[in-house]
Amino acid sequence: MTHPPHLARILPDAHPTGRARGCCCKSSIDHEILKAIIRRKLKCADTLWLIDTIIDHSNTQEPVLNYFPGDDLLTPIQRRQGLPIGNLTSQFFANFYLSGFDHFVKEDLKAQQYLRFVDDFALFADDRQFLADACSAIESYLATLRLRIHPIKSQLFETHYGANFVGFRILPDRIRVRNDNLRRARRRLKHLQQAYASGELSLETITQRLQSWEAHLLHGDTWQLRQKIFASLPDFLNSHRIQNPECSPDF
Repeated sequence: MTHPPHLARILPDAHPTGRARGCCCKSSIDHEILKAIIRRKLKCADTLWLIDTIIDHSNTQEPVLNYFPGDDLLTPIQRRQGLPIGNLTSQFFANFYLSGFDHFVKEDLKAQQYLRFVDDFALFADDRQFLADACSAIESYLATLRLRIHPIKSQLFETHYGANFVGFRILPDRIRVRNDNLRRARRRLKHLQQAYASGELSLETITQRLQSWEAHLLHGDTWQLRQKIFASLPDFLNSHRIQNPECSPDF
């Protein structure tokens, strides 16, 4: 008898508001821990000085008040945390912050099927109990990084139901854009057209943003969706679309 594989999807994001969505738990990254992790790999004094300067001059983030073993009442306030969203260094630091976690999942938990994109990660297995135990072990490990698993976005379910991952709804036979992401994208598209019409954005800027969004859509089965969306745009914008002759109509 074959059993449907199960998926454990966990988002270690200590700040569940929309502001934190899409970033690598940047609002929760502990500066002291980050510097210690970096120092395990880097020894150059000048490089460390530069890295410390970048981290220490991060703009103030919205505080995340989570308590961990050994904390007193003021610890979450006294420890500096958070990296600015959008900075390339923040993306690198956030990935580096969880690099040890990758080794923990693969080497200690012996997870054979695991993937992570920034702070969104998934484990696959035919053994549901293995995934349940892995979730508990992951919670304990993330606590050492002063991170917590999102209480709502952490899920354990059979893969044939599909999973939300990096902006898409991933099903066994197709990959679709999530409805909430599509609604936000349509609103942004409308605002971009208005900003261009009023002279607030140049053609180069709006083209770059449209191409960035279309590049994201290309990861899913979105041929028909893209044709419908871009058909509503002026011809001069359509002429600047990504040219990808290998893409074929999806189902």
